Amino acid sequence: MHDVELSCRCGQVKGRATSIDPREGTRVVCYCKDCQAFARVLEAEASVLDACGGTDIYQLPPARLRLDQGQDRVRCLRLSAKGLYRWYAGCCNTPIGNTVSRGIPVVGLIHAFIADPAAETTLGPVRAYVNTQSATGALPEAIARQSSLFPYVVKIVRKMLVWKLTGQGRPSPFFDPDGKPLSTPQIVAPGER
Repeated sequence: MHDVELSCRCGQVKGRATSIDPREGTRVVCYCKDCQAFARVLEAEASVLDACGGTDIYQLPPARLRLDQGQDRVRCLRLSAKGLYRWYAGCCNTPIGNTVSRGIPVVGLIHAFIADPAAETTLGPVRAYVNTQSATGALPEAIARQSSLFPYVVKIVRKMLVWKLTGQGRPSPFFDPDGKPLSTPQIVAPGER
């Protein structure tokens, strides 16, 4: 297992993803409209989205994600009152990751926050392409064939259950021990995305 260095574009927010191995997390590319909207709101489409609007994400438990510098610069937005918590570096609008809540032990770490040149090997191959119906361009046939959600959902639910049972949901770099977000989420109205 390896550690992966993390940094925002300007270097004010830094951290580390620990004990990373392709078997210990799940790498996916998400083409959903909300991931695309998150990149647009941050004006980070070029550094986040692939040619068809997909975001490369590595899912890991919160306890394996540390923010060592710039915690005070981390901001949060939500695309609706019940939407995902979408975390980013407020200093330079680098997306960091997505969480559902403190009680659900998974962080979707966004590749734009990964600063480690060896991460491609460390994280392993993409295991799933999800929400492909929202792709902004024609996907290669190989990706279209791999877009079945069922095997992916089974794997990630199994991982989250293990992470919950083994206490890897805490500590979280995004929520306090009472479950309150460390940065008050800004709700982004549909007209602002």
